[in-house]
Amino acid sequence: MNGNKLKNFISGKATLVAVIVIFVVASIAVESFFSVNNFVNLFRQASMIGIMAIGGTFVILAGGIDLSVGSLFGFASVVVGLTAMQTENAFLMLLAPLAACAGVGALTGFCVTRLKIQPFIVTLAMMSGIKGLGLLITGGGESLAVSSDAFKQIATGKVGELPVPAIIMIAAFIIAIIIAKYTTFGRNCYAIGGNEEAAVMKGIPVNKTKFFTYLISGLCTGLAGAIVAARTYSGNILLGDGYEMDVIASVVLGGTLLSGGRGNVLNSMWGALIITIIGNIINLNQISYLWGGCITGGLLLVILVSQSRMTTRQNMVTQD
Repeated sequence: MNGNKLKNFISGKATLVAVIVIFVVASIAVESFFSVNNFVNLFRQASMIGIMAIGGTFVILAGGIDLSVGSLFGFASVVVGLTAMQTENAFLMLLAPLAACAGVGALTGFCVTRLKIQPFIVTLAMMSGIKGLGLLITGGGESLAVSSDAFKQIATGKVGELPVPAIIMIAAFIIAIIIAKYTTFGRNCYAIGGNEEAAVMKGIPVNKTKFFTYLISGLCTGLAGAIVAARTYSGNILLGDGYEMDVIASVVLGGTLLSGGRGNVLNSMWGALIITIIGNIINLNQISYLWGGCITGGLLLVILVSQSRMTTRQNMVTQD
């Protein structure tokens, strides 16, 4: 492998390389990092961010943005809590948040595609509205108990040493990769994000495709919210605070352009692992969790500046 090929290979796998580097550094610098219990907790946490990042990737690929995932994540856990008050059926407790969050995603998609409201405005309004509704339902942020032992296995169960949430995340990413690479819907997402006007001229169903990206985002968030409810044995709207930044950062760290049209679903999983490992290191070193937001925001800013400069250079080359 010559120098150029090696450079291109590393560039294409930059996020995975970053995961490996951070993993090695953490293993050396933090004594308790390299342990089975810590890895189990690490993958449980990464699974929730990773699953939401799948939906976020499709939305951003198609030129959209979803700021509501944090509030919707917490709301999904509240829906689990409300369902648990009526039944101990684990299947219904899983189905309820999926249906509720898919409904919210569909409403968001309708507002964006039919009412022609900017995604930033729609999802910002959804973020506020969903959180307000969750606070009203729970009396100001009180937790709703989730006591079903069968349902808790979604978060606490293991297959060998691999936690069930990690298995769910891996399965979800495999499905998402197949959709992104080998289906018309996936190709349409890239085309719309790359050049929406050209996509319209080619007859690509832009509105339908965008609608389903938000629906998928809602479904993914509902699944992640069900996992956190099973993990914490509770439903609380405040569980989702700040997760929208983690999800967007995971997608962007994975190389997906925030302007759309270019990205990789698998790399979003590596991005989620980077965010999770950073948070894990902060926790193990007993550093204030507030630093996590600072680091995530800083990383996001650096990546966005890099993307902006890269896009500018590409435009200059195209014009020449």
